[in-house]
Amino acid sequence: MMKISLLLLLTSALSLMSCATSSQPKRQPMAGGAMISFPSQHISFFLPDGWKTLPKTKGGGRLMGAAHDNGEKPGGIVFALITAPDSSHKGVKDPYFTKDFQRAWSQKGFTKFSKPQLVTVGGREAMRFEMQKPGQSMLNYTFIERGQMIGLVFAYYGMPITKGPAVQRIVDSFSIGR
Repeated sequence: MMKISLLLLLTSALSLMSCATSSQPKRQPMAGGAMISFPSQHISFFLPDGWKTLPKTKGGGRLMGAAHDNGEKPGGIVFALITAPDSSHKGVKDPYFTKDFQRAWSQKGFTKFSKPQLVTVGGREAMRFEMQKPGQSMLNYTFIERGQMIGLVFAYYGMPITKGPAVQRIVDSFSIGR
């Protein structure tokens, strides 16, 4: 049952995220998981045990995807690390950033948005968004670094948004060099 739900979760994630590896990540095994790094982007983060890396598919800007099932319960979480050029916003505090962000996700069917929160991720100011559409919720941490928008995106299928220890560990461990 658990393998079937993970397979369904991975299939859903692939159709939603289209995660591709634009540069090969390096994986350093550690107690409780692995440190994942993208040397050319100077990005690294900890991926806890239990998260399955998604296979490569088409899609620009997606560095990596991973999924975690919900045990014996339905649903699960998908994580994607996404980068995209962004020269139209000076940073996440730009007054148009939130409007443009919500407009883009509204076009993907999301109808409910929580109030954005300014947080720190990897020593950078980031905007934290929660959003929902039927059957799916998203937790998104986005920041702008040297003309690149970088997003840590967690998609929740059939379960409510929860930071949980694994999600929080990924976010807390995120690092980007200057």
